Amino acid sequence: RMAINAACNELNLNWFESGVSENAMSGHIQFIVPGETACFACAPPLVVATNTNEATLKREGVCAASLPTTMGIVAGFLVQNALKQMLTFGTVSNYLGYSATADFFPRMTLKPNPQCDDKYCRARQLEFNSRPKVEPEEEVEESDEPLHAD
Repeated sequence: RMAINAACNELNLNWFESGVSENAMSGHIQFIVPGETACFACAPPLVVATNTNEATLKREGVCAASLPTTMGIVAGFLVQNALKQMLTFGTVSNYLGYSATADFFPRMTLKPNPQCDDKYCRARQLEFNSRPKVEPEEEVEESDEPLHAD
């Protein structure tokens, strides 16, 4: 993922990233917009940040039966988010987490790290910050009324 991140930052390409935790009970999806949101190098998982060999990790508390389920759930969220972006419908989540133990789904936008190790990320941040700020559009409330009369 670090190689994909570096290439996308250099070429200024948006991309989607996802992962499942070592204990197989949580995961996340992330839509990365160079300069606007945190890239993979801005906030890497602990095993990446510490250069830990994943094969040496102690797996206490791992629920092996949950791994395929959690991976399937996270993959479904990732595909749905990608479809929203490509087909321009709904709200694309910049970051969506999933905790199976608490049925918790945190949703947020991760801001880029100004001291990110990736030089292209820092360059994209400067580009983004120099753009004129766009006022957010007013939210349109959805109605329960039918779209048309039968």
